[in-house]
Amino acid sequence: MKILMVTPGRLPVPAVGGGAVETLTELLLKYNEQYHLADITVLSLYEKQAFEKSKEYKNSNFLFLKRNGFSEKIMQKHMLPYRFFDYCFSKKAGRILRKKKLSFDYIVIQNELVNGWVLKEFLQGSYIYHAHNDTLKSEKKRDVKFLQSCKKVITISDYLSQCFCKKAGITRVTTINNGIDTKLFDRKLFPERGACLREKYKIDQEQTVVVFSGRLVPEKGIEILIDAVKKIPEKYKVVLLVIGASFFKESEENAFVKHLKQISESVKERIIFSGYVEYADMPSYYSMGDIGCVPSLWEEPFGLTAVEQMAMELPVITTDGGAIPEIIDDTCGYIFKRDNCLSENIADAIIDLCVHKEKRKIMGEAGRKKAEESFSQQIFCENWFREVTGRSRDGALL
Repeated sequence: MKILMVTPGRLPVPAVGGGAVETLTELLLKYNEQYHLADITVLSLYEKQAFEKSKEYKNSNFLFLKRNGFSEKIMQKHMLPYRFFDYCFSKKAGRILRKKKLSFDYIVIQNELVNGWVLKEFLQGSYIYHAHNDTLKSEKKRDVKFLQSCKKVITISDYLSQCFCKKAGITRVTTINNGIDTKLFDRKLFPERGACLREKYKIDQEQTVVVFSGRLVPEKGIEILIDAVKKIPEKYKVVLLVIGASFFKESEENAFVKHLKQISESVKERIIFSGYVEYADMPSYYSMGDIGCVPSLWEEPFGLTAVEQMAMELPVITTDGGAIPEIIDDTCGYIFKRDNCLSENIADAIIDLCVHKEKRKIMGEAGRKKAEESFSQQIFCENWFREVTGRSRDGALL
């Protein structure tokens, strides 16, 4: 079976620049290296490190497209809508694919609807849409028409499946939850590295570290979390570790990041901004932590960060946004409504876990177990290839 895997086109695959969609796409490619269920061609943005890493794959070919430096700078500064860059990426890809006269059994569109309907102008075949976010606006007729034409629609949560069924008027939607490498995200592997990082950031063993990881954008709720930390009395010795940048690997601080640092000034000795951290190093950074926090203010389509924190045995303080309640329950964390009391509730939960260390341990172990049983990369990849190819990992037809 031949599959064209169309990445969003904003970050490269292999996922050397981070990105949830790109990381999950690479998990699928690695699984296919092991079981070879399909011959995959990957359409990706060019990046030198990604190009070099792509040579490790035997069952996937890569078609890299370059974006000039000027366009890259405009995108990172958010001067134009992302859809504009999606359109340019897919138009360029379409011309190349048509010229090469390639054909595929399935064309899998990863998340960006624009890429789907633009490529359809150049490349005929059976399209599968894999939704990682609620990207559909009902008034976008081309998006709706493309979805209705797809042979399959896959989403990462029941919440997202319901959104697409309602907005596009479709019924053939399958939920396949995201997964992570629970063998990599294992606290037991990183005791020394975690201790070294604590020393690097001058964190005492008596201090309780709360970890936030994600893009530093308003909808992720980082401002609420900073406010919560400011409400916690110093006697609890709480330190907030903020992992991430405004646009994945982007190093330049935007206005919002500068604002976050400004409002943190009064408690700057208790808040650490690490900046962007490579995905492979994330378990080491999580291992510094005692408590995880995912204070999302938007409708999270899934919440991969929450799963990573669970796998690292961190009790998770989070909100009821979108699909998060499909991941977290009261055995492994706290879920709060996104209301005017959110900051106070987060502060109270942090204090509770600071005081009750045994509770923290029990919740962390429950989270680890749930991550292994429900959200491992093995389960995710098995379910995805079963849905797309109709085959199990041993190649047997289902």
